[in-house]
Parts: sequence; structure tokens; C-alpha cells
Amino acid sequence: MNIMFMKNILLFMLLASVVRCNAQENPTSLGISEVHSPSKKEKLSTIAYEVFRTNKFLNFKGKDTLIEKIDGVVYKKTDLNNFFSYRKDWEKNQKEDTTSYTKKERAKYVYKDNTMIETNLEFGNYEVRKEIKTVYNPKCFVLLYEKKYFVGENYNRTESIINEYDNQNRVVKIIKRTEYSKKENNEELVIRVKYEDGIVTISSENGTIVCELIKDENSVGFISKLSANGTADYFRYAMAQQEIETAKEYCTEKMIKKIERDLVLYQNIVNIKALGGSSSFGEKVTINEDWEITFKDKDAEKYSAVFTLVKQKNGWKIDDFQINR
Repeated sequence: MNIMFMKNILLFMLLASVVRCNAQENPTSLGISEVHSPSKKEKLSTIAYEVFRTNKFLNFKGKDTLIEKIDGVVYKKTDLNNFFSYRKDWEKNQKEDTTSYTKKERAKYVYKDNTMIETNLEFGNYEVRKEIKTVYNPKCFVLLYEKKYFVGENYNRTESIINEYDNQNRVVKIIKRTEYSKKENNEELVIRVKYEDGIVTISSENGTIVCELIKDENSVGFISKLSANGTADYFRYAMAQQEIETAKEYCTEKMIKKIERDLVLYQNIVNIKALGGSSSFGEKVTINEDWEITFKDKDAEKYSAVFTLVKQKNGWKIDDFQINR
């Protein structure tokens, strides 16, 4: 009986070793799914996004639709008016430079050779440390993004992105590198970009993607996802910041004309503090709020602010607005 028991044990061990070997050679046989590998089209579309992001998405200004074509066939269409969850301030983007750039709280900054160099540290699990350096040109376009990885005191690798621009600050070449201690493991991807009449052609070892940027005269533009109350809140905030052009974005054409007619009134607003209010809903929404308004050269006083909002194709808009004593 003991001999038979030992034989069974040996047989079980032999079978187990066979299963382990098969599992190493063919892991899917044990139900382990393969990691998703992006297709050629997905890679090209991702690279196109990287190009536009490097350009601070300024290629999208004044355009309504992005059409991505691969091998002459449309791969994807994107509504640019609603690509972002908020209305993009293109003028602010264009005017941004190293003096207006919002500095990161824990980063250090050095200005050298007409560039701004930002350095920062990030820490992760298992003693991972990342030393990050970003070099900007005077208009805050990234020339170099470099991230060095360390585990404890041991160097692991360096990931870097080098960008070259034309005289309009449009990226024309991107070099993405990963460098290891063993140089034979290094990786490099070169992306080249050409611009002509609303068409951006992007090429790399993954292939070529042609991006058409189109203006549609029938487009309704940015569709606000704000509620009626949210629209009124954003209008109030814009007015308090004296951003009158931004405030107009939350208004109908009728209300925009009213603002322009009473422009001096709005230009004299220094601060607004909302004190509460009420809303009535129907085909139109009426919002009554109590505001404390500070005008130039005057003390803060209480006013009644009355909004009338209507729902349009591009979201809730203020159709009328009054400030009453």
C-alpha cells in the first residue's frame, strides 16, 4: 500500500511539472488573456493627438471638425467645438509666454539662453524617484521634456521628448527616446509633421496619418453642458473678473447687444458677491439673486439680479439680465 501511495505521489508530481511547463510555453491555455496591443491606426491617431497637444491645440482654433485619414480612408471624425469640456480661450493660449505661464508650486525655474527651464521631482512606490526637466521657448512651447527614473539610488532609465518648431511655433519634428544603462535596449521614435492649407500630415515608423481641419459654416459651435443656474454663475464670475467678452459667451445675441449698449455699467463692476436667490423653471428659466456689488470708487451695495434664460441648440443662454436696487 505504501509503494502504491508513493507511485501515485510521483505520478502527480510528474503531471504537475508537465502542466507548469505547458503553462510557461502557452499561458493562454490557462485562461490568461493577452495584453491589448494597439493597432496601427490607434497608434497613428495617438501620435496625431500628441502633435496637436504639443502645438497647444492651436491648430483647432477656428475649426469645427477634425478628419483623420489613414491610407486614404477616413478613420475618425472629431467635433472640435466640443473636444474640450469647456470653451477654449484661444487668445489666452496664443498670448501665453514664460512671464504669464502659471508656475507649479513645487517646481524650480531658471531662465537661460532665451528659454525657461522647469525642474521638478515626483515620488512613487518602492522608492521610485522621477527627476523631471521641461525646457520652454519664450512662447511656452515645450522644447524638451525629460524624465529620469531612479529606484532608490539606482538609475533606471531616461524618457525624453525633443520638439523642433517652425517660425510659427508649429512642431515639425518630435523625437521620443527611452535610454537605458544598456544602450542596446534604447528606443527612439521620430515623428515628422507637414502643414499646408488646413491639412496636417504626420509620419513616423508606424505610417502616415493625414488630418484635415475643417470650418463648417453651419456648425452651432461649442455646446455648453452647464445648467441654467450654472450659466448664470459663470456669467457672474466673468463679470466680476471684468472678462466681458467671456460673459458674452453665455448670452443670446439679444443680450450681447444689451451688454454692448450698457458697456460702461459692466466695465465699472469691481466685485460681485452672491447672497442667495431662487429660480422658477418653465419654457424659460427665471433666476432672482441677491448680489452685493462693488463698483469703481464706491462701497459695496446690495442689488437684485434677475436673469431670464432660454435653451438653445448650444445650451442654456441668458436672454435678459437686469440689476435693480
